[in-house]
Amino acid sequence: MMTNNDRLKTLLGYSIPSIIAMILSTTLTLTDGYFVGNYVGEKALASINLGLPILYLYLGLGLCIGVGGSVISGQLIGRKDRDKASSVFTESIVTALAITLLLSAGVYLLFNPILRLLKAEGELSVFFKSYYRIMLFSYPLLVLTTIFGMFIRTDGRPQVFMGISLLESVLNFILDYVFLKKLNMGVKGSAYATLIVKVVSCTICILYFLFSSKSIKIKRFSFDCAVFQQSMLNGSSEFIGEMAGAISMMALNYVLMKYVGEGGVAAFTILGFAVYGYNMITIGFGQGLSPIVSVLWGENEREEAVDMRRLASNILFVLGLITALIFFFFGKNFASLFGAGEECALSVSRGFKIFSLTFVFMGYDVIASMYFTSISDPLSSAIISLLRGLVLLLLFTFLFPYLWGMDGVWAVSPTTEVLTAIVAFSLIRRENNKG
Repeated sequence: MMTNNDRLKTLLGYSIPSIIAMILSTTLTLTDGYFVGNYVGEKALASINLGLPILYLYLGLGLCIGVGGSVISGQLIGRKDRDKASSVFTESIVTALAITLLLSAGVYLLFNPILRLLKAEGELSVFFKSYYRIMLFSYPLLVLTTIFGMFIRTDGRPQVFMGISLLESVLNFILDYVFLKKLNMGVKGSAYATLIVKVVSCTICILYFLFSSKSIKIKRFSFDCAVFQQSMLNGSSEFIGEMAGAISMMALNYVLMKYVGEGGVAAFTILGFAVYGYNMITIGFGQGLSPIVSVLWGENEREEAVDMRRLASNILFVLGLITALIFFFFGKNFASLFGAGEECALSVSRGFKIFSLTFVFMGYDVIASMYFTSISDPLSSAIISLLRGLVLLLLFTFLFPYLWGMDGVWAVSPTTEVLTAIVAFSLIRRENNKG
């Protein structure tokens, strides 16, 4: 039985490198936003935001396959079956690559219908196509990098992926600076920078699993349909969450264009950078917690798993409260970093004052969903993901802006997270009563 200090040390030992890796991953987005906003313009930023559902679709697949496969591998490692754990890893990588390549081909064919649906014309359409035609090559590599990171953590070396993420961050800043500021390549420069960064990071990850990993190796495998089905089931809530996020983002963009216009899209894009950043912290904690819980579950140490989940939730509550206070008071300063005009910056500042409650409850909801995935309870995890990512979010997205305009847009997320937290608490209490 671990002491409280042991639990904290173990959780932070896994989570801090994961959080740093996720924050560094976020700097890729923030760096792109800074250079695009300052050297291309607000319309270019808005065009990138219009296509974010495409990114969420890829991330959903990556999280589904990566989380599902790494949970299975973690439980196998807990049972000392490293050979099977390696087979699950290799199958996960090959499956993800095949699916995402097919997806890129499909999305390319749907560009024009997507733009018509979002009513994006003129410069927005030009920027959108220029950026996302290149990103369709980057996204399969992004998915692979995401999955590699999960298995590196399951292998017990989260600090390795942290180092890879640091390299990505530095390289992306240098390439954005050269391509956008010096060479004036526009949104294409940002997309090419991302592509180069992902090629480098994927290559390093492959070399790690070939030569340096402790428990998981790249090996020849026979496709196991049962493993694939269990992996997809385990990761289904993460896929549902990201898919729901993509659908909700498209709905939100539609509502913003209908009730507010391009200025509202730009303002929400800037606030979205902060939300994305904090979300990466919560996911970093979740990804740090997940391999610990899955191994403990495989070893039948269930009380320890519950204690680790509680500890992660408590830490994120405190961090969320601090984050909420920072953006409540300094939202306008944050907006100015992205070249926002006075009107846009004031809109972002007001938005943070309404939106800030989101940060307080987001961590609890993310940790609850990841915890249920790690103990192979995909139904409870899916309920949480569906509520916060689709059902409540869509309902409030169409209702609140109609009632209150832009203030309604800002109120959608905090209302969703608070109500989801109530449901998550009930599901966790039910699981605890089983013991």
